[in-house]
Amino acid sequence: MSKLLKIFLTACLAVFAAILLTLNIRVYHAPEIKISANDSLNLDLLKELRFLEVALDEDADLNMQTIYPEGYVFMNALYGLAWCNVLSELQSNDSLRTKGIAEIQNAYNKLDSETGRSNFDETLPLPYGAFYNGWCNYLLGRKLLVEDPSVRDSIEIAQFRSRCDLIASALKQKTYPATYYGQVWPADVMMCAASLALHDKLFEPKYAPDIADWIEKVKGKVDKNGLIPHSINDRDQTPAETARGSSQSLMLIFLKEIDPKFARSQYEIYEKLFIDSRFGLSGIREYPKGDLGMGDVDSGPVIFQMGGAATIVGMQTFLLFDKPEVSRKINGTIETLGFPLENQTERWYLFGKLPMADAFIAWSHSAGRPSYDQAIFVTFHLYSIGLGLVIVTIVWWLWRKSKPKSNLIIEW
Repeated sequence: MSKLLKIFLTACLAVFAAILLTLNIRVYHAPEIKISANDSLNLDLLKELRFLEVALDEDADLNMQTIYPEGYVFMNALYGLAWCNVLSELQSNDSLRTKGIAEIQNAYNKLDSETGRSNFDETLPLPYGAFYNGWCNYLLGRKLLVEDPSVRDSIEIAQFRSRCDLIASALKQKTYPATYYGQVWPADVMMCAASLALHDKLFEPKYAPDIADWIEKVKGKVDKNGLIPHSINDRDQTPAETARGSSQSLMLIFLKEIDPKFARSQYEIYEKLFIDSRFGLSGIREYPKGDLGMGDVDSGPVIFQMGGAATIVGMQTFLLFDKPEVSRKINGTIETLGFPLENQTERWYLFGKLPMADAFIAWSHSAGRPSYDQAIFVTFHLYSIGLGLVIVTIVWWLWRKSKPKSNLIIEW
């Protein structure tokens, strides 16, 4: 082997070793926290939101719409909800509050527009479908919640109340109203029900009986594992597809607001069937343990049966259900495999090529501050050490000195 080739191969192995070392450091990344007056500011999260703000100004939401059927609404809703979470914890930073309200308003305006509605059908029994109504109305409700009552817009209050009435009427007609004709996903309807629960926090309670009736019907339409299914047959409202990690991680977050007791019972099944690990890194399966499946537009990439969307959203799910150590492990996975980059003002993942993922990550990070002192990634380090030893062995083999050939001739 030529010396030039040995140098090239050694350089490649050195780069791989450097990446491996970086990943073992990144797995313990904790956000930079700034204590200001009565506030504790997550500077990493603010950088993530700044990246999304710039991306949205450059039409990232329209670009995501070409990849995901609901990409435009999803990206703006998640961005707006992340800001809602930030403001809900803010005590005294008036400039940041003003900024956040403006960004939430802009996100809602995009949803409540011809562009936002353009991919949905107005002639459905629930006009524009469950997905659009759920995310649009929930974001508006959260906006009203973080605003001072004295500055709430009366037109927006009327919009929120009117849409709540439409949703409540639709839920009486069908447990799961459609998102598109003949296409029904419980996760979309969960957002609708969550906006009704949010109404009763904002104003005089009105929808508690409707929510209770809806929950009872949901309990009668669970899958073989006792979980809310991923999709539903529109005609007879029976499960069409068993529970999946992407929708379970999402639904549990909002079900906790709607019915904490039912949410807890669903969570306990979810925890047993979906939390898993690969090579020492924790994540959420897209399909329950014992089942196999492929990735699709709902799940994002599915690698070794671990779901991309399920894992990112699951970080928030476990935090909200009082499992900060699991949330921390999942965050470590995201920091390791998401290849985060940052500068003075922005922070982004996956080289900034998929802003939808950044929106999900920022939203999950905004839900609260995970525990950063309970997770140790021993198994991941052991795998890394094993790979490191393989690299050292290969380099040694490349540069070992060959034994000289003997010129000794033995005559018999």
